[in-house]
Amino acid sequence: MRFQIDVAGIVTGIRSQDYFAVAKDRRFRAVERHRLRTAARTGMLIIILVAVVGGTLSIAVHRADSGLILSLNAIIALIAGLAYGLIGGRLRHDPELVVFGVASAVVVACIVLGLLVPELAVLASGYLILSPVVVSQVVTWRTWTHSLWLGLYVVAVMAFLVLAQAGYLSPLEKIDVAVLTMVAVVTSFCGHVIGFRVRVRSFQQLRTIQALHRSFERQAVDLSHALADLERTSRVDPLTRIANRMRLDEDFEGVRAQINRSGGTFGLLEADLDRFKSINDQLGHLAGDDVLAAVAMALQSALRAGDHVYRYGGEEFIALIAGADATATRATAERLRAAIEALAIPHPDPALRVVTVSVGGTVIGPADIDATDGALFDRADRAMYTAKTSGRNRVAMELPAWYRSLPGPALVAVDGTA
Repeated sequence: MRFQIDVAGIVTGIRSQDYFAVAKDRRFRAVERHRLRTAARTGMLIIILVAVVGGTLSIAVHRADSGLILSLNAIIALIAGLAYGLIGGRLRHDPELVVFGVASAVVVACIVLGLLVPELAVLASGYLILSPVVVSQVVTWRTWTHSLWLGLYVVAVMAFLVLAQAGYLSPLEKIDVAVLTMVAVVTSFCGHVIGFRVRVRSFQQLRTIQALHRSFERQAVDLSHALADLERTSRVDPLTRIANRMRLDEDFEGVRAQINRSGGTFGLLEADLDRFKSINDQLGHLAGDDVLAAVAMALQSALRAGDHVYRYGGEEFIALIAGADATATRATAERLRAAIEALAIPHPDPALRVVTVSVGGTVIGPADIDATDGALFDRADRAMYTAKTSGRNRVAMELPAWYRSLPGPALVAVDGTA
């Protein structure tokens, strides 16, 4: 079995240029500072607990040196407590300095304890060996700071081994402590690097997720706008740019609801271009489209602000007139007819000369609530055909029986004559 070593991959992983680039990012540094502050305050509480418990146990075993042990542990607990307050207060934006000082103080305390109480030299050595490993797991400071602390730590431990009494640490034991110290240093540095890389990857992944989330939010907003635009355009006739039949059906339901709720009447008009087929046949469909667009705009302009015109199909248009009786409906129909004639669009039929419309109108009210939409539109449609057969370019009205039976003079006859 052959093993292949990816040297290039290993070198790339060691260099880790992308990791160092992320380490310089302001947001990543702020996250690291917050993480270090939280971990450091927790670590200070642990140091205080260890100082109290460890000091109590050591005093119980070594009563002769209880004063020194108590003093050292009290100093460590005091330093840790002070650091806890500083990290949460005045030095909250620079916790590395505080952590560096406390970690160094712990190492110095262990060395002093091992030198002044020779019986505790072995115990002090154990604390010293464990310190780098604990620091790498708890403290999330920068690599430069960690390296500097490890360098000072090695110097301190070597000084301790030189100064420690041979009666309590034999030369062989000192060699063992030195070897274990180097192992602890290497382990600590590797643990720091691994933890740093994990945090960088987590930060990158989080930033990617946040970017995707922002992108999804923007896409959701864009989609919402697109759906709103689609909703609007689906109810607008693409040629004439006025409301289409779908919008008419919806608005007509609203008209019915308003009549049923508060009574009153609405005018319903149907306008049809006279001999429009001749325009398409002789001038072409593009000219016919231009005529339809111009007529649609003129019809809408001739209505009140609260009234609406719809393209019903082909060259037919429907208008809803709010609160109109027969007289108002007929007057509006005449205004629409005159507006189209005033456009003076040339018509290829010499009998017409200009483009005109025939308008049929009716009135709908509470008595029509049970009637179908088709029956109501048929009433206006019949009136429109009456206008067509009467000579075109005119207005005709067909009123329902319930309107004709209302008290008072007849305003408009069924055949559309005044």
